[in-house]
Amino acid sequence: MMGGVTQESQDGRAQWIPIGKAEEAPASQQLPSDKFQGDYEQHGLIVPVITPTAYVEVVKQSSIIPQCIDAYKTNITGYGCTLEYMPNESDKTARTEWDIAERFLLTANLEKSIEQLLGELVEDLESCGNAYLEVSRGGGLPALYRIPPQNMRCTREEKRETMKYKRLIQGKVEEFTQEKWVRRYAQKRGNSIVWFREFGSPGDGNEVIHLRIGNGEYGEPRWSGNTPGILGSRRAEELNLNYFRNGRMLSMILSVINGQLTPQSIAALQGAKGENSQGGILYLEVEGFEKGLIGDEKEKTEVKLDKLNDLLQQDALFIDYNKDKRKETRSSFRLPPILTGESDDYNRATSDNARRIAEEQVFNPYRDWLMNEIFNKRLFPSIGVYRVKSVLRGPEISDPDERKAMLDYLADRGILLIRDLIPIAEEVLGTVIDEGRYAEGYLDTPIAQLAPAADQFGGAELVEDPEERLATIAKRMLRETGERHHV
Repeated sequence: MMGGVTQESQDGRAQWIPIGKAEEAPASQQLPSDKFQGDYEQHGLIVPVITPTAYVEVVKQSSIIPQCIDAYKTNITGYGCTLEYMPNESDKTARTEWDIAERFLLTANLEKSIEQLLGELVEDLESCGNAYLEVSRGGGLPALYRIPPQNMRCTREEKRETMKYKRLIQGKVEEFTQEKWVRRYAQKRGNSIVWFREFGSPGDGNEVIHLRIGNGEYGEPRWSGNTPGILGSRRAEELNLNYFRNGRMLSMILSVINGQLTPQSIAALQGAKGENSQGGILYLEVEGFEKGLIGDEKEKTEVKLDKLNDLLQQDALFIDYNKDKRKETRSSFRLPPILTGESDDYNRATSDNARRIAEEQVFNPYRDWLMNEIFNKRLFPSIGVYRVKSVLRGPEISDPDERKAMLDYLADRGILLIRDLIPIAEEVLGTVIDEGRYAEGYLDTPIAQLAPAADQFGGAELVEDPEERLATIAKRMLRETGERHHV
């Protein structure tokens, strides 16, 4: 589509007649102003190099970061939270603490589950490098609330305090004291400032647990080094959108020499765009300028078309650039492509291997760090829980060949007991087996001793696959439990 016409005026100068103005390209969103502007010096707050709000806006403009954050949330908090006893602890030694911890996880936030709350904190951390958890003590067990990072700022470490810690050491709870420089935190609510103290520091009022990526006063997201590429990809997509809407630059120049187009021809050119102009014929009329002083003759007019570019435009610009930037951004999260929906070249083996590496290198360490920072090292000791820890579950990822070899090895050497079949049976059959209905000592019988007892277990020893053999025995155990239950 032509965007204009040049024609010579009577004084010999070329004129530009606009045919159609292209729509303005959608510019990348402007980053909002800092809501703490004017409060930093007054309240002694540290000014962040880049505000959390600016980071969040960059996330919204990215075509890959939201998928990476969703992958983190799903794999870190999506399998549930549970409790475990510390080593050498059990119901006999720590049942009371277990009940306290369980009650705390159920009541810490009555509107959201612990998994939902932790998922929001992960999203904050991966979006802007900071997450804030308010700890409110109004009597009884604390309440936990997420504070948006956009509303929080901190002071410098302005005061040295004596911090008290209680830890479980060799089965005994001991108290320790350490000197620590602490800071205060400010939350902007409307036009007012609400202050919080650092968790564990002496004083009144609510506390805050500040989670951050990095070691500065404020954290920064792991993808911050890829910001130019992220914004560049956004601009490339906007350029492509503008191209598809308005077409490329002028394909040619139409020049009228010694004359001018008639108003009807200019109107026809202005309308020669869009789908309605396809397959039509454009008729142009040209008026020549008068020749000489008398004006009885007209100048010989000429219409000339000059092509600006003979190259055909590809479907989109910067395709390879966008692919490279997506790959670099995903690499900053250390995620395999299958976890962000890019799995065209994956099979079962490669996908399991990619998930296993991500689990070992990224998600499992993240879960441990998150639960230690919030519960196991801070909140649980503050409510008198030392012998119980909270953990986030992970997915069950196992290689069938490795599992078969391990079960075969354990069964043949008498290491695997009947008792060890119960979790396998419960997983395979989706039920709970009552251990109390078996004779004392029977569940501690090695699997290897069951091979001669073909009649007792329905010919399980004839099955070559160890897992199938275990499943056969498990079904027999379940049937026996059912029969005894109805007797």
